[in-house]
Amino acid sequence: MIVIFNGPPGSGKDEAAAFFKRRGMIHLSFKHYLFRETIKEFDVDTIWFMDGFNNRDLKEVPEEDLRGMSRRQAMIHTSEEVVKPKHGKSYFGDQVASQVEEDEKYVISDGGFVEEIQPLIDKVGAENMLLVQLVRDGCSYRSDSRRYFNGQLIDHFVAGGYSDLEEQYILETELPIPTYRIYNNGTLEQFHNALENIYELVIGREEDVNDS
Repeated sequence: MIVIFNGPPGSGKDEAAAFFKRRGMIHLSFKHYLFRETIKEFDVDTIWFMDGFNNRDLKEVPEEDLRGMSRRQAMIHTSEEVVKPKHGKSYFGDQVASQVEEDEKYVISDGGFVEEIQPLIDKVGAENMLLVQLVRDGCSYRSDSRRYFNGQLIDHFVAGGYSDLEEQYILETELPIPTYRIYNNGTLEQFHNALENIYELVIGREEDVNDS
């Protein structure tokens, strides 16, 4: 079973993945491989790059060692100008899919490109996957190249109140993956309660698949 969290920056994806990891699920990330390729492309120190990327004051600062790009710009450059032209748009999805083993439960915190999802569908089948969209006030895809997936919406959970979903940032391609949505506008406890409901659905779906 694979759960993929899908939402704009700041919507709670990392916290959600950490919550599922604490319940025994294995955390995978498309971005992990992009970090690896970017560090290799620019031949920089891993700790230096990651410390700066995780620091909001440094993430957007141009760096001489990155050919005058910021860390975020270097990531985009590596993805769009180096990796995808050479290896194809599915490269990062292929890397994650290669880590997936039968009978394990996985959580992915950074879904946003259809080309990365397709290798996982091919590996385990859409019936063994869940998409979870996170919507939060003040969080938008306006400055991000990822987007909301267009999955098969089944239900939603409200943690603190509704938000307007920016429909212009929903991908046109329809995915045959069951999808749930969390409006994450409340307390951390409310968010965790919504995630717990999703986790119970994961367990239930896995038992149904195993019994079929």
